[in-house]
Amino acid sequence: MKTIDPREHPVPFVHRTLLSGVAPRPIALVATVDGEGRHNLSPYSFFNAFGANPPVIVVSPAYRGKDGTAKHTFENIRDTGEFTVSAVSYSMVEQISLASSDYDRGVDEFEKAGFTKLTMDVVAAPGVAESPFVMECRLLQHVDTGGKPGSGNLMIAEVLRFHVRDSAFEGERIDPRRLDLVARMGYNWYCRASGDALFELPKPGHNGIGVDALPSHIRESSILTGNDLGKLAGVASLPDADAVLARWLQMSAELMPDSAGPDLFETEMRTGSAQRAVTALLRAWKYGDRDDAHTAAHLQRCVQTALASDDLELAWECALMADPARIAALRG
Repeated sequence: MKTIDPREHPVPFVHRTLLSGVAPRPIALVATVDGEGRHNLSPYSFFNAFGANPPVIVVSPAYRGKDGTAKHTFENIRDTGEFTVSAVSYSMVEQISLASSDYDRGVDEFEKAGFTKLTMDVVAAPGVAESPFVMECRLLQHVDTGGKPGSGNLMIAEVLRFHVRDSAFEGERIDPRRLDLVARMGYNWYCRASGDALFELPKPGHNGIGVDALPSHIRESSILTGNDLGKLAGVASLPDADAVLARWLQMSAELMPDSAGPDLFETEMRTGSAQRAVTALLRAWKYGDRDDAHTAAHLQRCVQTALASDDLELAWECALMADPARIAALRG
């Protein structure tokens, strides 16, 4: 692993490194008003939410890296104490890229980027009507992190109002598929929270046994991934290995030869059928292949296939039976 000391590199290099690793980052399309009533709009990805009582967000318009001057967004928030944040959906990406241009003070980026102004309830700055999610914000605190070129300004603000497009809801919940948000990566890269990029992972309903409590032949596997181990380790208690062995001994005793041949295991694995792959493996082992190491590796592959289909019970059976001692007991 390459180690990088920020103190030994120029600010632009540190900036690129930080943004590449701290990603994806949500994008805040921040609208402000200056002392003369002129609107400003600019996107920021140094942004996130912190707490819900009260709802607090932080946006950080950093000092310009070239000369250390302050950005219009920062000056306007500092002077007026308020702003709006509009979320960025995929349909807006070209426009927000245009709004990020370093226009002169007084130039209205709403007009330059072609966005529609949405009148707010509490703050003077408008929201972006094209956004599915808009927040009205009031400054709570400004934290200057260095006052140098590239240094951040943490604008800590309370959210006074949320404005959410009706079509974003699925019942009472906001559906991420309906928001179709984009996020910032390093360099010129973005990512889209849509399609295959979205997945659900329920929070644990109990304390899992932990990876450290997994049997060593599972924990030290060269086949199972960290995700595999994490899912196995989420159970509340270890399954009964003796009961699993007894069941598998019964399964093996009842198996008859199959005319499909020795490639049946790989066929079942390709089709994602872990249970049928186990049966094929037991049959191949009983009537031909008696290589214990080969069987153990195949059983660990069955673990992965079972996990992929959310069959945690079968995954644990395969994991427990991949123990060389149980394979030997199965052999008799």
